Amino acid sequence: MDRIDQDKLELFLEHFESSPYRKKLDNYDVEVEGGNPGCGDVVRIYMKVGDDGTVELSFEGNGCTISQASTSILIENLQNKKLQEIEKIDTDFLINLIGREVYTLRPNCASLGLNVLKAVIKKYYRIKNK
Repeated sequence: MDRIDQDKLELFLEHFESSPYRKKLDNYDVEVEGGNPGCGDVVRIYMKVGDDGTVELSFEGNGCTISQASTSILIENLQNKKLQEIEKIDTDFLINLIGREVYTLRPNCASLGLNVLKAVIKKYYRIKNK
């Protein structure tokens, strides 16, 4: 397996130690918590959708550097995007953000934030369509 490059490692540590997105979002529309029972990682994502369809995201959580930093990096890259655009992201999008080396090292941890985000979107539509 390839080693994680120094720049990627520094980015992960920065997001793990002081993510500006690690907070409860005020006036959020929906939130979902998910976790990895095997390792104890937990992520709760908050989402607010503006009248124009742009999304504001934040998260709270506990766990390993990979789960928490991957979630932070994902959220950073999705801020103020349109909900329809966010719906289309997949594992390849995440791998491009965090690097294949990190993803393959611990895929369940690396994809936790993406999985919770998908659940948040589903819950948003369930609530909206009631």
